Amino acid sequence: MTLASTTWPPILAALEGDRGTTDGLFTPVNLLIVAAAVGGAFAGSHPTGTPGLDAVYSALFAAAVTWAASRAPRGTLLWLGIVAVVMCRGRNWLVLPALVAMLLAFAGVWSRRPNPLVGALTGALAVQVVLRWPPTGFHGATALVALAAVGPCLIGAVRTLSTPARRRLRWCALGVLGLAIVLSIPAAVGAVMARSQVNQGINEAEGALSSISNGVTESGAAQLRSSSTHFASAASSTDSWWSAGARLVPVVAQQRQAVGVASAVAQKVTVTAANEAAGIHYSQLRYTDGRFDLAKLSALSGPIGIVNGQLASAVAQLRALQSGWLVQPVQTRLADLDTKVVRAQNDASLAAQLVQAAPSLLGEDGVRHYFVAFMTPAESRGLDGLIASYGELTADQGRLTLTRSGDISELNNVLAAAGGGHLSGPPGYLARYGAFKPQDRMQDLSYAPDLPTVAGVVRQLYPQAGGGSINGVLAIDPYGLQGLIGLTGPIEVPGLGQLTSANAASELIEGQYANFATTKQGQVHDYLQDALRIEFHDLTTGSLPGPRALSEALNPEVRRGQIQFWSFDKADQPVLRRLGLAGAFPTAEGHDVLAVTTQNAANNKIDPYLQRSISDAVTYDPGNGAVDARVTITLHNQATPALPSEVIGSFTTSGLPPGTNYTWLTVYSPLGLHASTLDGRHLGVAAASELGVRAYSAYVAIPAGGTATLTLDLVGLTTPGSHYSLAIRNQPMVLADHDSVSVAPDP
Repeated sequence: MTLASTTWPPILAALEGDRGTTDGLFTPVNLLIVAAAVGGAFAGSHPTGTPGLDAVYSALFAAAVTWAASRAPRGTLLWLGIVAVVMCRGRNWLVLPALVAMLLAFAGVWSRRPNPLVGALTGALAVQVVLRWPPTGFHGATALVALAAVGPCLIGAVRTLSTPARRRLRWCALGVLGLAIVLSIPAAVGAVMARSQVNQGINEAEGALSSISNGVTESGAAQLRSSSTHFASAASSTDSWWSAGARLVPVVAQQRQAVGVASAVAQKVTVTAANEAAGIHYSQLRYTDGRFDLAKLSALSGPIGIVNGQLASAVAQLRALQSGWLVQPVQTRLADLDTKVVRAQNDASLAAQLVQAAPSLLGEDGVRHYFVAFMTPAESRGLDGLIASYGELTADQGRLTLTRSGDISELNNVLAAAGGGHLSGPPGYLARYGAFKPQDRMQDLSYAPDLPTVAGVVRQLYPQAGGGSINGVLAIDPYGLQGLIGLTGPIEVPGLGQLTSANAASELIEGQYANFATTKQGQVHDYLQDALRIEFHDLTTGSLPGPRALSEALNPEVRRGQIQFWSFDKADQPVLRRLGLAGAFPTAEGHDVLAVTTQNAANNKIDPYLQRSISDAVTYDPGNGAVDARVTITLHNQATPALPSEVIGSFTTSGLPPGTNYTWLTVYSPLGLHASTLDGRHLGVAAASELGVRAYSAYVAIPAGGTATLTLDLVGLTTPGSHYSLAIRNQPMVLADHDSVSVAPDP
């Protein structure tokens, strides 16, 4: 045994001293047990979810392990020390005590005889590490490893006890288990009783929110009070005095707390919403007789703000209840309630934001002027289509008026008379489109696939073209106008006939060119501006339904980018983004972006017959964020030679056969270009920077009835991680794109 005395003199000389010090109450071993208990109390473990009680349980566990280590076989201590070191990865500050515990255990193995003080110190250090291990694997995996680590030590210590002591310990363990079962039964009964009440409360609350959104405030308030009663009953069932004993049972206590707190939170929210419902008349947001009542609109701010604050608090409280120890039924109900509260909070937050921004948007603080760009996707541009007609919408104290409208050629004539317009930016816009001289032809200002950029350009040129200063831009195409007609009713356009919510888009995009092929382009555009003027007259002098009906009616067009709106007031912009109206190009912040634009380069109206299919096959390495993408764009020209020449003809000097779709195609991506082909042959593309990403462009001619396939191989880096994120921006087209994305891990 010379090895022990020579190899470990600093350790064993200090710890193998007077064996007689192990008798009495204040022995070194007992002091270590107390110290371990104190350290365990501050470990932050959550066996019950009750802070004070959790500290007691953690302290008892640490004390038990330290006591067991003072008596257990030395091999079990070495096992405990090794596992402690292995499991503390990711938290470097735990490595030192874990290593010391392992070295002490190893030293103990080589000592001449077991030393209680060495064992107790080993256990005291190891258990502090065990209680602070970082999570690993599935929830509960760390607890299972901890049990496997300390189990042999505990069993070994029990075996050193006398037979009567082991018998007493066994009966104590059975008694504790039986008591835990007895205490858990009332909580289980309470949870079963609460389940139906929670379900009824959720159903009532959903019905109430729907009623209030539709302006039926009285019915909504009554439903909320009924919902509150159900949630209060559920909270009472789970938080009753006769189930309070379950708070002492680890894991079971968390189930009881989750159901009880969730019910109490829901009850508090519904009470608040019911009290404030009297002041939340969403019907006051209606546009009636040509105006919004701004005073009533502002009055909504207080009640909606209170409900929004209560819902935000509820979301935080429900998230705090999340725990991997919750059994599946409780997890499911809690997740269901959380989802519904989060949805309600998002709606309330948006309503609060909208009510706050709407008065200024509607001219409460001064008259607002908005440029209306009426685009036609018959001749496509990056934002949507060419700007065929324009208008100026004036907002004054809640009243909207179309104060000016006309064909876009009117503005061009003013610019031409002045020798052309002047643009001072944005630099990226001028770099990409300056060669096309957009400052001379306002119909082409919609080159960029980003409304804030296009709006900024319109803001510069409109005053030069005879207009005044503007506060924002409303961009709308025939599909957007068709959605508005669905709200106001059919309109009669002289020379074109009746436009309805079923035929307006097709008549304005295709029908007028087919039916009036012999007229001059200026006359054809008159139908567009007439439709815009007549519809906006009906829109601004009539009435509109409440916000929910309005949202449901226009949501498809807004989602597809056929109605877009941007304000230059920064206070308005967040709510416009949340509403999906902003028309902003996605940013490449840590994720991938893909956008494809085709812009008519032949001065015809052939784009309603262009079908695009866009495929993105991605290989992604989650370790370093490397992306290898093959983007395949198939363009099929469905135009036929039977169509009018204005539709399928090209500019005089083009030399293109009739029916050819000649387009300027651009692929936007933050990735670098590795290779590009057109129908299998190498294609040179122009690369530039725009909107924070790379823009790869080429001119492509697709014959009538023909197909062209462009393939780009892109490589680059995104933020590494287990999830690959891709933002796709679809250009509004008459024939909707066929998109497909596949993602595979890097082999």
